[in-house]
Formats: sequence, C-alpha cells, structure tokens
Amino acid sequence: MADNINIVGDSVLLNINPELYNLETIYSAAYVFLDKAFIILDGDPKKEVIVKLKPKKSRDLEKLGHDFFNELINYADYQKRAEKTKKIRETIMQRALITNENIGQDEVSNDLLNELEDDDLLDDPEGIAIPWEEKYGKTEEEEKKDG
Repeated sequence: MADNINIVGDSVLLNINPELYNLETIYSAAYVFLDKAFIILDGDPKKEVIVKLKPKKSRDLEKLGHDFFNELINYADYQKRAEKTKKIRETIMQRALITNENIGQDEVSNDLLNELEDDDLLDDPEGIAIPWEEKYGKTEEEEKKDG
C-alpha cells in the first residue's frame, strides 16, 4: 500500500501534497465522493492535507483511496485545461455579446414568435392546449363557490 493511503479501522486516511493538488482540486474530488463516503478534511493546506474517507456502505478501503486520487488527477487536469483555454472562452463570449449588442429584446422576441408560427408548432390538432374549464366547463362545486 502506498505511503499516502493508510487504512485506520473502518476509514482510509489520504495524505495529499498541496504542491501537487491545490485545495480547490481537493474540494472538487471530495464533492464527487459525498454519496460514497463521509469526508473529513484536515491538516495544513500549505504542508499536507489529510482526507479521511469513511464509506457509507461496505467498500474496499484501499480501492476507495485510489479512486479518490484518480479523481484528484481528473480535477487537476480539468483546472489546467480551464486555465489554458480561459482567454479563448473570454474572446468567444465577448464576440457573442458584441455581435448581438445592436439587436433589441423586442426584435428577438418577435423573431422567435414569427419562427414558431411559421413552423406550425402552435397548432393543436388534438386540443391538448385547451384549458380544462373551456373544454369541459366548471364542476358543480366550482359553480357553487363562484355563485
């Protein structure tokens, strides 16, 4: 068993190096495990983070620890990729906002309504969209309340 995975009773303790995995990555991995285990985070986030996992159901503790480390790698990779593509995403959002800046909300709404009407999406050949009261009338109890 690796030095950073220790089984203690019915729990597994994971020693995580914060130089490899930042606190945000550890939180993300822990979130994924909320349905599998009770989680306690401890230690010094500058030196070593200790994660205690106590499974909610009977599980292989060593496998649970290894799965947690796999999730750490998953989120560390995700964060690295997000950092690398941040500028691209910002540029795309700016272009989208600038491109649509001159279109008024009323124009967009009218265009959507016209498109819906053109596509005959508002047709109701089976009468499903008719309110109950129009189709069947009020019940006797409703008429008594209104009357």
